[in-house]
Amino acid sequence: MKKKLCMIFCIISCMLMMAGCSLTKTNENFDKSKLSSQTDKFVESWFKADFASTIDSYKDQMDDNTLAVYKGYLDTQKRYKSVEKKLKTEYTISSDSATVTETVLCGNGEKAIITLTFGKDGNIQTDDSGNYVFKIDEYKTLGQKMGKAGINTVMSMAIVFFVLIFIAICISQFKYIAKIQEHGKKKTIAETTAPEAKAEVQESENLVDDLEFVAVITAAIAAASGNESADGLVIRSIIRRQ
Repeated sequence: MKKKLCMIFCIISCMLMMAGCSLTKTNENFDKSKLSSQTDKFVESWFKADFASTIDSYKDQMDDNTLAVYKGYLDTQKRYKSVEKKLKTEYTISSDSATVTETVLCGNGEKAIITLTFGKDGNIQTDDSGNYVFKIDEYKTLGQKMGKAGINTVMSMAIVFFVLIFIAICISQFKYIAKIQEHGKKKTIAETTAPEAKAEVQESENLVDDLEFVAVITAAIAAASGNESADGLVIRSIIRRQ
């Protein structure tokens, strides 16, 4: 019974999936032959365009972004010169857009990859400035791609190792920082202790001076009273008169 239920469930699921696929409408504007024809016409007209004259005539009326785009067009056109032969065409089609990628042999002997993006209406998409959305990239073999990837990998690893070495050097300097801090603390303690010691010395010197002064006065009083000895004399206080 369970097997029959599983079979029925699978059949119903397949039927629903087929029904969903049949309900999905394909965009008639994304016919591959039509897209290929539009791409070929665009590429041919683009390489024949006189971008140098356009820049000279409308340079003052273009904003910086548009001027940079046209200068890039001119540089690319001068490099590849023309399209001699179409080698391969690839399509990427969704419900809202389509992308056509052509690999072509150019007039300078190099290969290039031309990519155009089409909107839902079947026309080539444009950006906010009205420029067509397309790219012309240099064709690279698998070996060239792997070589570039290897160089990027080596550079990335080198940067990581340099950063680790720098961190290790910084950590190794912490012991010197601790010594500098300890030396600073000792210097502060010494500077704080010095005034206290100086004050004690001055107090001791003042005390000695007071004792000598008392002895002199005691001897003077004994001499004035006719006593040969100062025994029995007690000086309670000494008051200085201005």
